[in-house]
Amino acid sequence: MPHVGELPLGCASVCQTSISVQRLSVEAAILGNDQLLRQAFMMDPLVGAVCNPPEIWQLVDEMLVAQEQWLPQYVEAIELAKERLSSEELIPTRNYKGAARLKTKSIKEMQENRDEAMKNATEADKAKERPSL
Repeated sequence: MPHVGELPLGCASVCQTSISVQRLSVEAAILGNDQLLRQAFMMDPLVGAVCNPPEIWQLVDEMLVAQEQWLPQYVEAIELAKERLSSEELIPTRNYKGAARLKTKSIKEMQENRDEAMKNATEADKAKERPSL
């Protein structure tokens, strides 16, 4: 694999966070440790951005039960998850639509807003404030 140099600190930080979460997930899978798995979910920035700890706990329980046939190392955790899911009040899912919440503009709408779109596209060019290298 060719070496292309060091990552900028911001990019490296994002990558390091993902790597740490992945290592924690691998360790959880190898050991069949659902507590490590829950920690990995909590440390994942995408999960943590939309779920609080009780939601993450329920999410992990639901995932373990749904994927039971593929996760024999979690047999004890799955039994406990089944008990929790059947005996505790479940947190309802939120009405998230993800990227589908964004309206797709028609060609007519885009044509009507052409001037505004061109202005936005021009302003997004940060290079106009500094010379190119």
